[in-house]
Amino acid sequence: MKSSPFFITTLALILTTSSCKEDDISSVILQSIEYRLEAVGPNGITGTVTFTEDTDGKTEVLVELDDGSSVAVHPAYIRFNSLDEGGEVALTLNPCECQISRTTVSRLDVGTPISYDGLVILDGHVSIHNSPDDYTVISAANIGLNAD
Repeated sequence: MKSSPFFITTLALILTTSSCKEDDISSVILQSIEYRLEAVGPNGITGTVTFTEDTDGKTEVLVELDDGSSVAVHPAYIRFNSLDEGGEVALTLNPCECQISRTTVSRLDVGTPISYDGLVILDGHVSIHNSPDDYTVISAANIGLNAD
């Protein structure tokens, strides 16, 4: 009888440990493409925007700003057409907070499905704005068909 509590505690520990290991398994990036964000205007900042596709079928857009304020919030968008042409918002990204934005993508703002493959051939560009109150573009990059 004295070994019974020990056995139950050991069994619980084993089951907890094995389920944690399954949770630690994460998806693997299958493919990615990176674009360089260029500074726009006197208050412009540089950075990168990266599209990734993982083994779970998820597409993520990661924006990383180089020289921005670590407390500033910068709205971020993928827009149709090239930078020179300008265009309507195709996809609203999560704002850059602490110089980073991560957005899992599956649909454009109008509801049209889009995948990793769709993003890398999109006729578009990324625009990063100064603040929620000031929509001056401070950083931008051509993407997809418009990339250099």
